Order: sequence, then C-alpha cells, then structure tokens
Amino acid sequence: MKNRIITIFSILALLSTALCSCVKELDGEVVNNLPESVVYNDKTLIQSTLAAFYTSVNYGQQNGDYGSYHILDEANVQYGAATTTDDEKQIPRNFYRVYDYGLVRRINQFLKGINSSTAKSLPSLPEPERLNMEAQAKFLRAWYYFSMARSIGGMPIIGDTVYTYQAGVDVTGWRVPRSSEAQIYRYIIDQCDQIIPRLTTSKTTNSAVVNKWAALMLKSRAAIYAASIAKYGNLKTPTVRTTGWEAGIPADSATAFYTLALATAQKVIAESPYVIQKDAANPGLAFYKATSVKAGNTEVIWALDRLAPNVVTTFTNYAMPYSLRDYTEGNALGALLNLVEAFENKDGSNSAIKTNNTDGSYVFYNSVEDPFTAKDARLWGTVIWPNATYRNLAVSLQAGQINKNTSGNYVINAGATGSMNAGDVLTSINGPIANSNNYVNKTGFLVRKFLDETVGAGLNPTFSAMWMPRFRIAEAYLIAAEAAFELGQTALAVQYINIVRDRGGIQPLTTSTITFDKIVNEYRVEFAFEDHRFWDLKRWRLAHTLWNGVPGDATAQMFSLFPYKVVSQGDPNNGKWVFTKQVSYKRATTPLYFPITNYYGTIESSWITNNPRLVINPNQ
Repeated sequence: MKNRIITIFSILALLSTALCSCVKELDGEVVNNLPESVVYNDKTLIQSTLAAFYTSVNYGQQNGDYGSYHILDEANVQYGAATTTDDEKQIPRNFYRVYDYGLVRRINQFLKGINSSTAKSLPSLPEPERLNMEAQAKFLRAWYYFSMARSIGGMPIIGDTVYTYQAGVDVTGWRVPRSSEAQIYRYIIDQCDQIIPRLTTSKTTNSAVVNKWAALMLKSRAAIYAASIAKYGNLKTPTVRTTGWEAGIPADSATAFYTLALATAQKVIAESPYVIQKDAANPGLAFYKATSVKAGNTEVIWALDRLAPNVVTTFTNYAMPYSLRDYTEGNALGALLNLVEAFENKDGSNSAIKTNNTDGSYVFYNSVEDPFTAKDARLWGTVIWPNATYRNLAVSLQAGQINKNTSGNYVINAGATGSMNAGDVLTSINGPIANSNNYVNKTGFLVRKFLDETVGAGLNPTFSAMWMPRFRIAEAYLIAAEAAFELGQTALAVQYINIVRDRGGIQPLTTSTITFDKIVNEYRVEFAFEDHRFWDLKRWRLAHTLWNGVPGDATAQMFSLFPYKVVSQGDPNNGKWVFTKQVSYKRATTPLYFPITNYYGTIESSWITNNPRLVINPNQ
C-alpha cells in the first residue's frame, strides 16, 4: 500500500482531475459529497483521495514560501522595497492561522466511505491496508486540529460527523461551541492513541506517508505545546486567556502534559528505526544531509515530499547563490546575523562575532571563514557563509575592501556588484551590498538548508523535488530534554540534549549549565527554517519580549554582517578580513514586533455569524 500511495503522489494532478471528472458526471449525485458508488469501488481512487488530503495540510512556514521569511528572525527576503508599510511593521496577528472545516468534512466523508460495505468488500483492499488508510486520514485530521490549535486555541471538535445540509433543516444542533484549548490538545493526543496500532512501524518512502512514529511525534509535540502553554501562559501572560479557557490552559495541567510528552518522546527514541545522522569527518555536511537529502536519510520521520516533474519547488532557483545560478534568479533569501550568532562556538567562548576592539579598531581575521569555522558544525549545514562551498564551489560574499589612505588610516572601499580594484575583487557579484537591487545578498549569508545540490535543480520547468521535513528524530530528543528539565529531572534532560548537541561538536551541557534559555536556543539552531521558531516562541510566551519592536534591540532588530578584504600592500594586515555589523536591509527601519495580543489569532465575525456559539479570542 505504501508504494501505491507514493505512486499516487507522483501522478496526483492527473488523478485529481480524473476524480473531479468522475464526480461531476454522476447524474443525481451531490458534487460536494464523495460518491461511494464510484470512489469506494476503486482502490486507485481511494488512494488518490487520501493523497489529496496530504497535499491539503501544508500549514505554517515551509520552503515553498521563502517570501514570508522576513517576518521572522532567521532570514530576510533580499529583493523589492524595504519593509516600511503598516502591514509589515509587526508580525501579523493571523500569521499562519489555520481554519478549514471544509477539509474536516471531506476527511470525515472519506472515513465514512472507507468504512462502507463497498470499500470493505474490495478484494484489492485487504482489511489491514484499509485500516491503515483510515488511520492515515485520522492522522491528517489530527494534524489539522493541531495546526489550528497552535494558531487560534480551542475550537469546535466535531469528531467523525458529516453534516449534510438540505433546505429546511434546522442547523441549530450543528453549532458546536469552542472546546477549551486543553481539550483540543487532548483530542489530538487521543486520536493519535487510536491510530497508532493501525499504522506501519516501518519507514515509508521519502517519509511521505505517515507511520506509527509520526503519530507518536504528533502526540509528543501536542503534549509539550500544551504543557508549555499551561506553565508559561500563566507565568508570563496570565491575562491572555478567555473565561472558558478556549484560549489558555490552567497551570495545574502542565505536569501531566510534560510527563506525557517525555514518555512519548522516549518511546520514539527507544523503539523507532530513526537515528541522529552524524559524521565526525564532516559534521556540517552530515547535518545538511539530515535535513535536506532524502537518499540514505535516517532522521526524517514525516515530510512534505515532492516528486518531479509534477510536484516541485522553486526554492533552489530563487535562493541559490547568484554567482552559481542555474537559471535567472538567485540570492533571494539572506540568512541573518541574529541566527548565525545563535550557534555556539565549539570552545564555549562568546558566540557573538567580534568586529571591533574596545578602542574601536577593527578585529582582523586571517581568513574570511575564521569566525564561522569556530562555531557549531550545524551552522555549515544551515547557512552559506563567505567562501563556503555550494556544489563544491566557493561562494564569494564580499562587500568591499579595506584600504589605507595617505594618512595611514583604514577606509572602506565598496563598488557595484562584480567590481574589481587593484587586480582583486572589490565587491562580489553576490554582494552583500545595502541597496535594493535584486539578485544581491544584503545580509552577508545565504540559506543552505533546503538548497538542492543537484545540478540543474534551479532550472525551469523541472526545478527541485526538495522535501520539507515536519518531524525529525532530533525533535524527540529535544522534547524529552525539555520535558525532563521542566519536571526537575535535570540529569535526564542533559543526557538527551547532549545527543543533539554532540553532532555540532560543541561543549556538552552539565546539570549545572543546562538552563531553559539553553533549551530555547537549541531548538532555534537545530530547527532553523523548519517551522519551529515562530510556534516555539508563542508557546513559551517569549515572542512579545524578544520581538518587542524596539529599534536597535538585540533580539528585535535584524542584523547583517558585511565582510571586507584588506588590500594594502606592505601592511601587515594585507590579505586579512574585517567585518562590520549593520541593520538588515529588508527590516532596516522596522524591528520585529509581536504585540501581546498576537498569541491567538482572531475569530472572524463571519465565523460567528455561521456559529453564534463561538467566542472571540483575548484582546479581540
């Protein structure tokens, strides 16, 4: 069955068209109902319908939408006008909000159909396979509820009911009130418990189809989210809740949720076939492969998979170095200094990159790579720093030169992209430069994670089949570490977090050095660009304090790092490098701002019109 589902993914567009044609041509059938007489008498159409649900749950940050990265503190879009308009001055309240009960209805129709006598009697669909497909559909529905809960809190839980409206029907009984936020997380956890016995324990091709371990990961993530909201929501934002707890979770629920998160993550760690990918000879490359290479991957549990030529992404085309471009674009996404400095130095020294001495003079580096090779090896697998390789070719990132004037003072000299001076590069074709020209980097770093190394992956129309991981085994270790820490089991927390840190070659933590802030940072560097940062800061109630909108603030303002080569014959620093730190182009005048009102998205008036039992969220 798994291989058949993957085949369906590869021709999804064709099958979806065929399915729509079948539905529309049925005399007397309601188009918005899945006709049991056709769909559930054909295994291929059943698989096609299930495959379509997989394509309907692509919520949150993902590498098919690089254009929204400048809303967070990982990377900035490098083209177009600077962020100055009113709707960009703060992180939108409804950023990544999820609300689609139409999808729930379609999944419930599917569950009804696959349990019909027609489907049960199909010789080509044996009972274990049918139950596995039913479990996959329930998982995708639970994932939808989770994605909705993390954006707007508790919402109506309608179970397996299929509501079919006919003229004259009294819909009063259909108006389900919002659940509490705790109840919706418990519902997600319960759904996972129900389906775990029916899902395969084996890895699936490219992790595209969910298995038992994906369900356990969703259960563990739901539990850790609920636990942290219960603890930190009451500690840091006690007024951000509704009277019925539709938004917010009582503090006394935290311990039970932390305990469940720990036990579930431990089960994945101990029993699943997934392991952390490491390579002592090249740890940075190993980390890149752990997130961005499907072949031989031991770490990704569930992913949004893509399969050329029908399902591809243009991420590589836009984000790859312009100097090594496959097509016409490049340099569309610049990783931020804020993220780079979050990666610890291997020797435990201050991870901030030093640009000036106490007297204001430049700090000189022998190599442009020196500040970065000293860091956690995972940095190489996450960003492209100056002179780092992509497809085994060095990527030039040079803002300009440092020359000496006639007075013997160092002065910055910069030019247009691709310019030369004194027989040497003045400013690289890639930049960075601080203007609005397209195809020019403006942060000093590019994004490596999810860049396809395959030659031609940036070419139209084939582009790249790069996936987007949703669950990796590393998350099980960090959930276990976080939950153990919160439960006072510090030694256990250290054990789990160090397994993840070890692949970066950084110093292990001890029971005296592990802190909540260390755990927060570990999530940040491990899962950059993987749809964790935004939600983690929300559940820990840190978003409004870190993204406070204060100009120049260390965590709210976005920063860039520009490299300059010393070109001064006879000078002892000739050939060395210096760096300057500056505000990042895209948000140069607009530091990140997350108002305290934004912990929950709005409940729209149109939703309330259809269901007056909905209550609005806090500060709405």
